Amino acid sequence: MDISATAIRWATERSEGLDVRFRHGDAFATEGSYDLVYDSGCFHHLPPHRRIGYLALLDRVLAPGGHFALTCFTAEEGTATPDADLYRQSGLSGGVGYSPDDLRWIFQDLTEVDLRRMTEEPPDSPAFGKSFLWTALFRKEVQRTDAGVRQAEKP
Repeated sequence: MDISATAIRWATERSEGLDVRFRHGDAFATEGSYDLVYDSGCFHHLPPHRRIGYLALLDRVLAPGGHFALTCFTAEEGTATPDADLYRQSGLSGGVGYSPDDLRWIFQDLTEVDLRRMTEEPPDSPAFGKSFLWTALFRKEVQRTDAGVRQAEKP
């Protein structure tokens, strides 16, 4: 899901032969249940008050046992301005930067699988990699009960 039709065309071209469906639209209006939610460039452009809706979106659409992958600015690349101060200035200064502790706190209801700085890749590399970005993978846990399987809060 992307609000940019250009991004959807780009992703479709590069995923030929894979079982992937891309949709053009507003991610916050997404319905359904997904085993994988991947965010590259949305989260770090949200003002702090939008995080509540973002977390509600993840809770709603990420299937129990599903994974959430994130690529976002480090505190060195994005603004490290405290949340309250972001509202005293105009704009996000290009995007909000996060520390690993920030990300762990924000996504505390998910289980961290991996969180690390992305590896820088040379311009001629077929892989994307910029060291000013975090790359993270989280999992939404499931709880098994006598009545079956249900979504659970993180232990």
